Amino acid sequence: MEEELRAREGLYSLLRALFSYPLTYEVVDAIKSLTVMPDSPLASGLEQMQSRLQEPVDRGALIEALNVEMTRLMEGPGRVPAPPFASFYLHGGQLMGPAATAARQLYLKWQAIPETGWQIPADHIAIELGFLAYLARHACEATAPEERIRALQASLDFLRHHVWNWLPGFCQALKEASTDPFFTGLAEFTQEAVRLDLQWLEELLVEEAHRS
Repeated sequence: MEEELRAREGLYSLLRALFSYPLTYEVVDAIKSLTVMPDSPLASGLEQMQSRLQEPVDRGALIEALNVEMTRLMEGPGRVPAPPFASFYLHGGQLMGPAATAARQLYLKWQAIPETGWQIPADHIAIELGFLAYLARHACEATAPEERIRALQASLDFLRHHVWNWLPGFCQALKEASTDPFFTGLAEFTQEAVRLDLQWLEELLVEEAHRS
């Protein structure tokens, strides 16, 4: 299980970075070197992203083009086609809604303060993915089995009752709004990664419950 727990932390840390503006050479290089099994549900999205990164263009120009598209899709200014906030999808287009308040309260409960402080709304996708990375690290570092289970259960609850209620809608908006394979692939990769993790957590915690 240790390997799976470490992999979860790495996955969510990477996803957080992929939705944090601006994209950097480091995160792009991480995607270029990432490998999954050919029959993995993650393969299609990853292949799309990597195909974009393998285009014969100047590295600096590529990063600039990706950040321009990321700005258009998610950052603004003005109304954007794929707002990266839970409240938008859960509260009829409202921003800074109850979902943001609930997310912030949960972060505070776990003493998880985002690296950006509170400058970015608590329900921004990068912040939520960062919180899942935080919980994954907490599970890895837990010395007591009950503390590990507590962190894993918190991850499952956050995914099941919050993230999965809006993430598919956001990913669909992202795919519909862009023709850039990096971002269409990112949407597919993210949705599949979270779906698989949700499934893994459900199965793991059922097994743990039976043991106890």
